[in-house]
Amino acid sequence: MNNLFEETMTENLINEKNVENAILILSKNDLILKKMFNLVGKVKLPNERLEFKNVCRIIVNQQLSGKAANTIFNRIKEKIPNLSPKCFLSISTEEMRQCGLSNAKSNYIKLLANKLNHNPLYFYQLQKLDTLSAKNEIWSNKGFGEWSSDIFLLFYLRKMDVFPIGDVTLNKVFSKIYGTDQKDEKYIYKYSHNWTPYKSVVSLAFWQFFDDGIEWPKK
Repeated sequence: MNNLFEETMTENLINEKNVENAILILSKNDLILKKMFNLVGKVKLPNERLEFKNVCRIIVNQQLSGKAANTIFNRIKEKIPNLSPKCFLSISTEEMRQCGLSNAKSNYIKLLANKLNHNPLYFYQLQKLDTLSAKNEIWSNKGFGEWSSDIFLLFYLRKMDVFPIGDVTLNKVFSKIYGTDQKDEKYIYKYSHNWTPYKSVVSLAFWQFFDDGIEWPKK
């Protein structure tokens, strides 16, 4: 499929109007996506607040199952009810280890807390950057890899053109509806460029497709 998005808009943040517009364009150019959007219905938009405690959770969640990550994060919140940069810096690495947080992740969060202490507007400055510049800046923080940077871009900065590389759920849904090998990440990544500049809308719909347990109709 060729990239047919001559109707591209300048980069916008995820909101209801932009998502509706993206779905119309994506559906016109990709009949498989059209079928998928019809099955999913109204795409749910991110509602996570751009604040320290939520960004901490991205670091906590990496390389852990959802259940394990939730357990650790809940322990951290019990230890630090007001999970602010200043409060996190007042807690020792040993206390965080007792919550189940590794030394490395504890240090990564402390580095981020220090940055926010020195520049409280850091997160909001990221929103003003284009997607690539914002990703490079996020990635410059220890503790953020490619996947976690993409999650930050999509859910917290509300960028419109993000398809997180290596996301197992997204790969599963892609494989199911396009009939490909879910392990062929290079092909999936290459194909996702067809959806520029609306990749985030496809990502959100894929996650919703999976979470809602929707079955893909057999031919």
